[in-house]
Amino acid sequence: MADKPDLPGAVWRWKLFWGFTILVGVILLGKYAGLMLFHPQQNRATYHQALVERGPILDDQGRILAVSTKQQAATVWLPDMKDKAKTAQLLASILSLNPEELLQKFTNGPNFQYVKRPVSVAEAQAIKAAKANGDLQGVELDPEFGRIYPQKDIAAQVIGYVGLDNIGLAGIEYSYNDLLSPHVTDTDRGIVHGNAVWLTLDTVLQYEAQKLADASRIANKAKRVNILVIDPENGDFKVMASSPSFDPNHFADYTPIQRADPLIARAYEPGSVFKLFSISAFLDSGVLTPQMKFVCDGVYERRLPDGAVIRITDLGNYGILDAQGILTYSSNVGTAQASDLIRKEPFEKYVHAWGFGSPTGLTLPGETPGLLRPRSEWSARSKASISMGQEIGVSTVQMITAAAGLADNGLLLKPHIVKKVVSPSGEVLYQARREPLRQVVKPEIAHEMLQMTKSTVEYGTAHRARIDGIELAGKTGTAQEYDPKTGTYSETNYTCSTMLFLPADHPRYVIYVTINDPLGPKGYLGGVIASPLAKQMAERLIRLEGIPKDGEPVVQQSPTIRLSEPPVLTVGQTMPDVKGLAKRTLLPLLDQPGLQVEIHGDGWVVHQEPTPGTPLKPGTKVVLELK
Repeated sequence: MADKPDLPGAVWRWKLFWGFTILVGVILLGKYAGLMLFHPQQNRATYHQALVERGPILDDQGRILAVSTKQQAATVWLPDMKDKAKTAQLLASILSLNPEELLQKFTNGPNFQYVKRPVSVAEAQAIKAAKANGDLQGVELDPEFGRIYPQKDIAAQVIGYVGLDNIGLAGIEYSYNDLLSPHVTDTDRGIVHGNAVWLTLDTVLQYEAQKLADASRIANKAKRVNILVIDPENGDFKVMASSPSFDPNHFADYTPIQRADPLIARAYEPGSVFKLFSISAFLDSGVLTPQMKFVCDGVYERRLPDGAVIRITDLGNYGILDAQGILTYSSNVGTAQASDLIRKEPFEKYVHAWGFGSPTGLTLPGETPGLLRPRSEWSARSKASISMGQEIGVSTVQMITAAAGLADNGLLLKPHIVKKVVSPSGEVLYQARREPLRQVVKPEIAHEMLQMTKSTVEYGTAHRARIDGIELAGKTGTAQEYDPKTGTYSETNYTCSTMLFLPADHPRYVIYVTINDPLGPKGYLGGVIASPLAKQMAERLIRLEGIPKDGEPVVQQSPTIRLSEPPVLTVGQTMPDVKGLAKRTLLPLLDQPGLQVEIHGDGWVVHQEPTPGTPLKPGTKVVLELK
């Protein structure tokens, strides 16, 4: 038989346990109450043991795109507040707030509260003066860092913005938040400095592109205009401009759609500019040769076994065309006939190899992979449609990245928007490098494509992009946009575009322009309204980057770069030696106080007045001749 429990002993043990628990609780509560009553400031909520100064975002030359600034926030610690009603009334008058709402927060809110952040200099001075008079007990001015974007709407969708807590909410500010604003530890004190993120963008080129995009959007009554420029040698984006843009200093004034980055987030049908990649696939696979001829009389028809007819048309009768002619005149009929030569499986592999259907890996949030249905879901028309840039969704970043691969001997590279990340001590934590992904087409095929698309710019659909003295290659596109309401293609909404290779032989830059939903008097064709815009961007690159035209003297430069930063001209100092510097490096000199600076020509400095070492006096005239 089991033993009976010792009931008196059990009760005694329970009483001892609960008595000890209550005693410990009373002691802890007593200590907390003592701290609250006699040392309230020691418990004032401190959310950051250290202040974090978010690192700057810079362009490829070190120009500031985003930077932290010191500011103050008005906060309250309610245990120190003696008269909530009086404090609310006075503080509301200083900060232009509603006193009733402020008192409600003081009455029902937590002990620590932010009242306003940031406060202006005048507001901070008024709070200090009131506290000096014995008022506003419990109110403090807490130091913190804010964020400003000195370039305003330039590259805003790429840079992004931060919230009140200085946490990145979009763009580079979001994707590089932990590097720009490192986490603090309990042992950190003072100011913890974030890392600097250098972008591959060039602010001067970006500014020029933004002006062009804004002007084109207004002139063509378009919904949006995008301009991108990439260096095919390394995959670095030099320009990522979109109009309309927004001012990240006041991002809350814009809708989420207005703040979104359409260059990476929007997928669209590219139209005929996609023929760059389909024709190159046909050539590389061997099913198409440059000598093959096609009858392009304006209509392509193919009857299916079930009696259905696939019908594709051109704008006119182009006669007999070879591969170059198909590209030059952007013949849908010729492209459709060429697509009949390749099987679905290898064609799908080429499209994927060019990067379509997958994100490019650009370090920006929200990148779309685009839309490329598996070939098992293709219809009898899909192969021809995709070859012409239909039945496929792409982003502008995917398109220009693939085009850069064509410019770089058929080798697809990983694109970059971040050039490097540098610690506060100057240590380079990350450095972008050329990253080959895969050889999509043979180098000789890529070279052949550039040679064939020279005629597109010379006398074909992109002839409005032609620039005297320099040979360009390119391709245009005009695509009807899908209307989800009707389930058909829109009769009024188009995406028109132009891709340019500058120059055609060994391109230094690839330019891609898209115009969405133009309703202006010049219509919606890519060759009519997108090609002139691409030409304008090319002209800026030629001028600012010193790209020589035919017949222009070429100044032989030293292989050693002497100056990585723009020269400084200061009254009272001596004239530096600026010979051999590129024009874009000199542009900041045009706004030097006390001096008259004139820059003549394009390219690099070959002559300067005054000579190096000459003292710079007020009113000195500085003349720089470039070739």
